[in-house]
Amino acid sequence: MADQQSIIALNIGSQRISMGVFAPTKKGLVLKSYGASSILADPATEAARIPQVQLAIKELAKSLKVGSQKAAYALSGQSVFVRFVKLPPLESENMDELVKFEAQQNVPFPIDEVVWDWEKLETGGIETEIVLVAIKSDSLNDLNSVVAETGLGTRLVDCAPIALYNAFRYNYQGLDESVLLLDIGAKTSNLIYADGARFFTRSVAIGGANLTSAVAKEYDVSFAEAENSKLTSGLVTLGGGHAGQLDEATAALGTVIRNALTRLTA
Repeated sequence: MADQQSIIALNIGSQRISMGVFAPTKKGLVLKSYGASSILADPATEAARIPQVQLAIKELAKSLKVGSQKAAYALSGQSVFVRFVKLPPLESENMDELVKFEAQQNVPFPIDEVVWDWEKLETGGIETEIVLVAIKSDSLNDLNSVVAETGLGTRLVDCAPIALYNAFRYNYQGLDESVLLLDIGAKTSNLIYADGARFFTRSVAIGGANLTSAVAKEYDVSFAEAENSKLTSGLVTLGGGHAGQLDEATAALGTVIRNALTRLTA
């Protein structure tokens, strides 16, 4: 069983639920155990998603023997409002008041209806830049309830794009060149642009499920059948002479997937 010093990390995706148990050591974090479970991200069965997520979390917690410990998990970039704000030079004791004012101006919801936080960025310039993160209180409470129903508690909640940026910086310390991280999920793709100590994020509501839906529509089959075809035979045709080297059915499927992917590249 995982001891109380372990860190339980939970990733609740639209189609893949994963859990890792980490142990802090003098040399950093060590992954002790890991498990993942998949559910079908069919838009037509969204109402049945929560019970499937809860069952997947329960089974992962049981297989990894984490008991009723508290877990740290990330929220989808689409469900969280992220804004980068520049502040004028000011004394540190006035920072909290100014940030609260900026939050009220930038967050597109009444400030008493959201849970929000901020972090100062290391820009190296005269201006102070911060990142604001906010989520509707109801949305956060609903997700916390989903986790609580599985027997786990909530240790902390992070925003998926920022969590990915932190993980990148932790694992590639000292890297100064500009980097674009692309995290393609089932329903959301996160883009994180890192430039030294500065970064920028954007989440778009396009992912693997869009490809599956395109296949289902083209061949008039169910979402589950289309998902199976995508996983077993799917590829992205490059056009030109490349498609001619494939059999007709595979080439046709690859063209459908390529056409659906153009939305993401755009």
